[in-house]
Amino acid sequence: MTSALTAQHPVVVVGGGIGGVAMALALGRQGHRVQLLEQADQIGAIGYGVQMGPNVMPMLDFLGVGEAVRAASYMPKEILLYDYLTGQTLSSIPLQTDAFYQRYQSQPYIAIHRADLHELLLKACRQHPNISLNQSTTVTGYSQTPDGVSLETVQGEGVEAVAVMACDGLRSRLRAQMHPADVPRESGYVAHRSLIPMAQAPAHVQQRQSVTMWAGPGLHVIYYPLRQASMLNIVLVVRLPEHIASTQDEAYAAYLQNLLDQGQPEPQQVARLVNLERRWAIADREPNRTWHDGRVCLLGDAAHATLQSLAQGAGMAIEDVVCLSEYLHAHGTDVTAAFKAFERTRFLRTARVQWVSRHLWEDYHCEGVQAQVRSEIFSQRDEQDHYRCLDWLWTPQSVAA
Repeated sequence: MTSALTAQHPVVVVGGGIGGVAMALALGRQGHRVQLLEQADQIGAIGYGVQMGPNVMPMLDFLGVGEAVRAASYMPKEILLYDYLTGQTLSSIPLQTDAFYQRYQSQPYIAIHRADLHELLLKACRQHPNISLNQSTTVTGYSQTPDGVSLETVQGEGVEAVAVMACDGLRSRLRAQMHPADVPRESGYVAHRSLIPMAQAPAHVQQRQSVTMWAGPGLHVIYYPLRQASMLNIVLVVRLPEHIASTQDEAYAAYLQNLLDQGQPEPQQVARLVNLERRWAIADREPNRTWHDGRVCLLGDAAHATLQSLAQGAGMAIEDVVCLSEYLHAHGTDVTAAFKAFERTRFLRTARVQWVSRHLWEDYHCEGVQAQVRSEIFSQRDEQDHYRCLDWLWTPQSVAA
């Protein structure tokens, strides 16, 4: 690869989340001079769990961190989905059987503390002197010539780049410049997340070795172990009624109490352990075929933000990183050609993740007759049916050695 090795200016990565740090690592490993810009005072990650399917592990191996990630991960035995109201088992997907490993090239399904994954990627970046990590730099926009990009920052300082990879998330400022009329699609749901010592969880929950989810009208609860099962990661997702503007007032507390009271004892007990002081609005994006403008390219959530139904937000970003780095290597100095090839290759797969996630989101939260039909359909699927439904997603993609 020669496009950045001989350039006066570095390749710039905007955004210091998992996708941004992974992108900086991939470029640094190829010999590029890389500058990563993060708006926060420290380059770090929110301290909760993330799941990644077997499709992601070869990508992490490609980045040189696969072995370390496996060592830091919890590997659940199965994914369990229950009806929150009735307790019916809707699906059970084994994750450690011979059939699973044969089907998915011996790659595991993992759960890892987001901060642990982030730190492993950062540690690998620090081993490359050509990667510069810069905090407290908020990028607001860009201008460009045929030969380079100039980034504008809140601080009033210009940053020059030979090419820019925008990994600045769901509410990407660089995407907003690229597509001014395109805004996030709000789901109407909020998420409350907590990570608690496993000893504080109900005794029967401590015995679970699965990703466990309870889904019902207006909410779902999902939890799984982390860090050698010493911690329990919990996510409580709640539909926010239009008449309630804040999750901090008595009306929300009463509304949530009523939702929880309708459910089974176990998810009720777990949900009541969640810290409600913080909330995250849940949104996604409409699929858009154009992720690049000249020498500026979007990836990860900035390109194709999705709902969490398939637990593939981080996975799609890491797949993006490997795919884009390979095209940059193949196209040499023609970064625009690399960006075009990247978006052509990745668009349909990521759009499918977006659309299937929306469909599943409705399945998780439907009620009445729709929920009865959903439950009947799910209950008629066996292990092989579940795998066939996930083959398109979980089967590892080929990457160059």
